[in-house]
Amino acid sequence: MPVDGLLIYKVVRELRNLKNEYLRQIYQPTTVDYYFLFRSRVIRVCLKPDISHVSIAEKESSSEKMPTSFTMLLRKELKGARLLGIKQLGMDRTIVFEFEKLDEVEGNVQKNLFVEIMGAHSNIILVKEGKIVDAHKRIVTKKREILPGKEFTPFPSGKFSLFELKELPDKSPKTAKNVLLSLLEGFSPLSVEEVLYRCGYSSDTPWNEVDRIRILEALNRIKEEIVDNGVFVYYEKSHPVEISAFKYTMLNLDEKYFESPSEGLNEFVRWKEEKSTLENMKNRLSKIVTKKIEELEELEEKLLKELSSTTKAKEHKRIGDLIIQNLWKIKGKTGKVELVDWETGEKVVVDVGNDPSRTAQKYYDTYKKLLRKKEKVSKRIQDIQKEKDYLYQLWQTIDDAEDLESLEGIEEEMREARLLRKKESKNKHKRRETSRFRETKYMGFRILIGKNNKQNDELVRSSSKEDIWLHAHEMPGAHVVVKAGGKTVPQEVIEYAASFAAGYSKGKDSGKVPVDYTLIKYVKKPKGFKPGMVIYTNYKTILVEPRRLEE
Repeated sequence: MPVDGLLIYKVVRELRNLKNEYLRQIYQPTTVDYYFLFRSRVIRVCLKPDISHVSIAEKESSSEKMPTSFTMLLRKELKGARLLGIKQLGMDRTIVFEFEKLDEVEGNVQKNLFVEIMGAHSNIILVKEGKIVDAHKRIVTKKREILPGKEFTPFPSGKFSLFELKELPDKSPKTAKNVLLSLLEGFSPLSVEEVLYRCGYSSDTPWNEVDRIRILEALNRIKEEIVDNGVFVYYEKSHPVEISAFKYTMLNLDEKYFESPSEGLNEFVRWKEEKSTLENMKNRLSKIVTKKIEELEELEEKLLKELSSTTKAKEHKRIGDLIIQNLWKIKGKTGKVELVDWETGEKVVVDVGNDPSRTAQKYYDTYKKLLRKKEKVSKRIQDIQKEKDYLYQLWQTIDDAEDLESLEGIEEEMREARLLRKKESKNKHKRRETSRFRETKYMGFRILIGKNNKQNDELVRSSSKEDIWLHAHEMPGAHVVVKAGGKTVPQEVIEYAASFAAGYSKGKDSGKVPVDYTLIKYVKKPKGFKPGMVIYTNYKTILVEPRRLEE
């Protein structure tokens, strides 16, 4: 997360507009999120390592299960307090919220809330009269103790603010990037690279080879840019990937300028949070599916062993036949007797017991029992293989999901398949409509791609019988349909659509993938088949390179 001291410098200036407002309430909707509600604005303090930041929140987020003891303490100590001011320690990533609250005994008491935005080490510390009241995260290390009752000392950066810097080191064996990182307070590695880029140097240029005057001139220009209020957000494939307090000329990306630093931060963080939520949900659903696959494979292995035991069925029938065929010869005999198989000439020793006829019947009964077992076990193995095929298909749709709506549709499918428990809610909220099919056009023909198994079924169900249906050959993947629109679909269009069937399949990372295609009228979904599972005939197979839509 690229929130450096320069970004915080701009955010703090924006937050100062809340000076003299009273703190109305504090909420903690998650373990790493705090919302401070003032009369005119809401301040969000996020301590999640990869997106730790402070900004003016877009809306109040007040839902919480049970406030933590630290949140309760903050409410007791700060609710109703007046915000005297907000400042940044130098250009470091520490913000100080200065409050004043009337105490019946002590009168007006000042309390400071230190917010440290330092990735995994981010923290909120409440300090009164120089001593720690408590913290979001209590810390005990050789360098620092953040514990109630201890004297509080801000973490020393040992660097120089951009506004204090007068000169640069004369010589150093380090690279220019490392020298500037150890010198400039609030600069991230990328910010330092931009400084060097503007001067025509690379990050690994030795410090002794740079023109220090040129570096100082670049820093002075950046100082002028920092005075401006806004921030820059940079995009790749329409997604924000970087944010900066001053313009990064070295990035060849689309950019957008935000007059409000908080708006820029919220834009950047929103994507990060959605992406994180998406990946977490993918991992959660994938684990459930893979666990089920493993359970089925273990069961299949046991059943295959059982099936192998039924191979002796014919042998039981053969011995029963031998006894019956030789009854005239062994009548009155007991125990072991030697019989000859007339078909093979083989001599077989059989224990006929006390009653050869009854023994023969026992062999026949065992034969029939093994046959029934074979039929039952074989059917169970076939069902397991179908179930595994469906689960692998489901797993593929999870892997290919690009938005939360698609995953919500998959989650609902998993509930219906009893892979997840059904949610019980007193308030029945209608689930968001699953986003429509992925879609593209080529040579005037619409190409639709299913996002999950329900969409795959809908594609087949809603398409015309002359539309072209495509699917990766014998592997999990999305259903793809070319809408014919009453015209003959050229082979070039079929091959183009096939590349998407390959790209949204298990073979997406392969060089070339076999893809089957046929008319929709030859695609059938028999009764009882799982979502997304079909049978098809009259198809052809082509080899294509995988392709995916630009995200």
